[in-house]
Amino acid sequence: MKLETFKIMSDIKNREDILLILKEFYEKLLADNSINYFFTKVTNVEQHLEEHLEILATFWEQSLFLKGGYYNNMFQIHQKVHEKSPFTKEHYQSWLHHWNQTIDTCFQGNYAEQMKTQALSMATVMQIKLK
Repeated sequence: MKLETFKIMSDIKNREDILLILKEFYEKLLADNSINYFFTKVTNVEQHLEEHLEILATFWEQSLFLKGGYYNNMFQIHQKVHEKSPFTKEHYQSWLHHWNQTIDTCFQGNYAEQMKTQALSMATVMQIKLK
């Protein structure tokens, strides 16, 4: 196998990288019938996807690079969705699977690992609190 066939993956460096992850991730979520109804029926995220991705990019940019600018209460937002249609253990597992797969396909490094760890932490806290 030639050396050129190996793709050297870099770590997440900026907002553009975060947006790439988010766009790929949401493509997976919207294609997954076990979870996509949260974005198409329970909420109207699919109709405002670009705006939603920008908000999420601000969240992750603040989380990874300490940029600031995210002022929403992430837990409250998800609590309202959960009240309309409860999240199950399987929903969290699907979400994390798509998240980790997307990041692993695109990036490798400390920030990539931090995104996966933080997502697991958020999902764990939500599973405990949203009962």
